[in-house]
Amino acid sequence: MANILITGASSGIGAELAQRLSSRGDSVFLTGRSEEKLAALACGSHLAADLTAPGSAEKIVAAAVEKLGSIDVVVHCAGIGLIKPAADTTDAEFTQVMNVNTRATFLLMREACKVMSAAKKGLFITIPGILGKAPMRNASAYVASKYAVTGMVKCFAQEYQRSGLRFCLFHLGGVDTPFWDKIQMAVQRDKMIPVSTAADLIQQAIDAPPHLVLSEVVMQPESHQLV
Repeated sequence: MANILITGASSGIGAELAQRLSSRGDSVFLTGRSEEKLAALACGSHLAADLTAPGSAEKIVAAAVEKLGSIDVVVHCAGIGLIKPAADTTDAEFTQVMNVNTRATFLLMREACKVMSAAKKGLFITIPGILGKAPMRNASAYVASKYAVTGMVKCFAQEYQRSGLRFCLFHLGGVDTPFWDKIQMAVQRDKMIPVSTAADLIQQAIDAPPHLVLSEVVMQPESHQLV
């Protein structure tokens, strides 16, 4: 069984993974912005935090190590969306999307990799989504943040290639999560990837033999393939 840190655990894929991994015997440490939602999951230990706040990534990783003893796997699910024409996207909106999706990912990965590389083992999983691999109109700021994550993770993989660390990118298109509740875009949610299916794929990556890695996984609804 593994010691697993999950971000964005208060809803969606993160919450699904938290419950199923905990129920099978893995030790989980959860983080997200909602104390109420994290507590309601009633599995493992948790710390409500904003990953973009100064020192937050360091605090989360330290707390996870204190509670779990070590970190074997990080599943980074936290992020925000923005579907909006470029001409209407404000500087503040662009900055926020880059801060939450890109900068926070960098800070978490930097701190987690320090801990895992010292142990000479570890798996870092994150979900840039299909827009971290393919462009889409009316999503330039969001696509920029996710393309940056894809490139950044690949750079980390090169830097830590002799440290026993593995990195996995999930390019999932249209997962039916609360992410879409605030997105102003006509979508068929019944045609999207179910949260349980996304969690199945991530669990497969976690369970892969330690000498193997699912470096990039792509799954999209048949109805709106981008690549």
